[in-house]
Amino acid sequence: MKTILIAVFTAALTLTLTAVERTTYRDGSGRMAGSATQNGNRTIYRDASGRMAGSATQNGNRTTYRDASGRMAGSAATNGNRTTYRDASGRITGTATTNGNRTTYRDASGRITGTSTDNGNGRTTYRDASGRNRGTSTK
Repeated sequence: MKTILIAVFTAALTLTLTAVERTTYRDGSGRMAGSATQNGNRTIYRDASGRMAGSATQNGNRTTYRDASGRMAGSAATNGNRTTYRDASGRITGTATTNGNRTTYRDASGRITGTSTDNGNGRTTYRDASGRNRGTSTK
């Protein structure tokens, strides 16, 4: 009996725990805009009312996005510091390039649509192409 308990206890200690991480999004005025809860390779996105807005599943360097009903909404593939976003039909909709703590977002034509800056304290600031504050996220 002791051998079985020790084996179960040892097996339980070797299981890896998956941390659940929550990110809160706020608009430029500081009002709650939504949240994301990541558990393993899956992220659930919720609107400001707490309703599920969609999900993302990561597999290696590829992320698949689905809407609230589970339909494919798009994907992203990361190669080095560049991420390419595609719609559900596979057409490129934009890119994101990270340099240091700053990510620059571009549309399919290559025009800058905005930036995000990781402030190093679990907070990210989002700005539009003109540099206006559009919101923040906090982990």
